[in-house]
Amino acid sequence: MFLSDQPQQNFFGFRGSGARQSSSRRFFFSAALLLLSLALCLGGCRRQDPSAQISDIGFYFDTVVELRLNGTDDQSLIDECFDKMKEYEALLSRTREGSDVWRINHSAGEPVEVSDDTAALIALAQKYYELSDGAFDITVAPYLTIWDFPNNPGKVPAAASLAAARIHVGLPLLRLEGNTVTLDDPRASIDLGGIAKGYIADRLKEYLAGKGVTSGYINLGGNMLAIGTKPGGVPWNIGIRRPFGEASDTITTVKIDGLSVVTSGPYERYFEKDGTIYHHILNPTDGYPVQNGLSSVTILSRSSADGDALSTSCFVLGLERGMELIESLDGIEALFITDDEELHYSSGFPKE
Repeated sequence: MFLSDQPQQNFFGFRGSGARQSSSRRFFFSAALLLLSLALCLGGCRRQDPSAQISDIGFYFDTVVELRLNGTDDQSLIDECFDKMKEYEALLSRTREGSDVWRINHSAGEPVEVSDDTAALIALAQKYYELSDGAFDITVAPYLTIWDFPNNPGKVPAAASLAAARIHVGLPLLRLEGNTVTLDDPRASIDLGGIAKGYIADRLKEYLAGKGVTSGYINLGGNMLAIGTKPGGVPWNIGIRRPFGEASDTITTVKIDGLSVVTSGPYERYFEKDGTIYHHILNPTDGYPVQNGLSSVTILSRSSADGDALSTSCFVLGLERGMELIESLDGIEALFITDDEELHYSSGFPKE
């Protein structure tokens, strides 16, 4: 209707000036669109340059972490990821006073309201406790306190100390109702170290995907999570560390596209005494380091949290029971390495 009215107004002597105003408006409107397009290009096109690449390292969760993003030079994406890591560390650390985990462990059996992330992690831990017949148990914290691997100069705890702690270990001692966590045993405590890094990696990948990142990787101290492939569709080639070798000494490699690679092994934190290696992967049934002939377990999965929990579960279960568990799960593959450095692959593991 407006367009049909415009000529009538112009008919009364405003056609010329009206035409000039319309042309002027079109000019300024076009100029504004051009400036907006230039601004968007400066702010966004540059970050979508396929040849661009950024990477950075930090120190979180008591380990070195690395992020690499392809097709962008927006450093704020990595900075935001580091900020998120800092927040998760403050939320999930067992030793950080005021964290959700610290409050649970110091609750004296009283209910504790926790964040959505903490509740989700504990629910996932309960799932893997059941799936692994108790091999994955976040209530092993009393054992970890006794061993104190980060500060232990090589002292093996007294058997009586571990036996006394045993009655305070077992996930049924924990109740999760919505976002409320209750430890029915006031002397029980939890540690989310066996699953937290994988969960955090998954959340970081979700964030980056939402920002349009389609290529890169997140490495949280051995928890490697790929974002798509390398530029050009080339799979990532991930080295599997030789147990007790140097960090750069690989025993094999695996090519992945968007998958998580998580390895658990006794070489990550241990000491040796009288010819025996005492490491941080503890058997929930007695509190002693697992000794079953395995040197490492590597899990391939879509979810890094799944890989985190399963790598620990399978190490505790051992080669036979661990492999049986993996073969029962869809979309999960594993590589078990025994003490003699023999490689044992699940049926669908992509060998080099």
